[in-house]
Amino acid sequence: MDVSAVQVPTHETAEIQAAKADPRRFTPLYERYHADVFRFVHRRVQRMELAADLSQETFLKALSALPRYEDRGTPFRAWLYRIALNELRMHWRKRKEVVIEMSFAEVRGLGEEMGADIEDERMQKLAWALGRLPSSKARLIELRFMDGLSFAEMGVVLEIGEDAAKMRTHRVLGLLRSMMTTRG
Repeated sequence: MDVSAVQVPTHETAEIQAAKADPRRFTPLYERYHADVFRFVHRRVQRMELAADLSQETFLKALSALPRYEDRGTPFRAWLYRIALNELRMHWRKRKEVVIEMSFAEVRGLGEEMGADIEDERMQKLAWALGRLPSSKARLIELRFMDGLSFAEMGVVLEIGEDAAKMRTHRVLGLLRSMMTTRG
């Protein structure tokens, strides 16, 4: 993965090192990223209380794993998202469900990315196709279009290279296009 495109702020590196030395100094990192992680989780579970619980569990696991965290030039936020995604996977595994919730604006943005115009029938086909994606493919769409992650950040979250994240996302977009044209 080319991490040169993603710069870790110097103050963040210092905060991470301080929190590694003294867990009570984790607070600035928690305060900076809590809202992002909460939105990331809430978008997927659509329930405030559950999102709060899973977000809290994410930060507890991050705090306990912090001594093993290694700065590899990628954003700390992406590391937190990976932990949150694992928490979501455990939750869904227990419930045996996968949910994609997208606003009209997000579906429209995805439709535009795929070269689809915004007429109602095409949007209905896109919504239909999104609902039939396997969870691993849906996750790529969520990270890129709902969470606005770069391909480098997606690579960190999914533990794959940046180029692989880009290639897989473009393949899913192709699959969506195909599904939309074959639906009658």
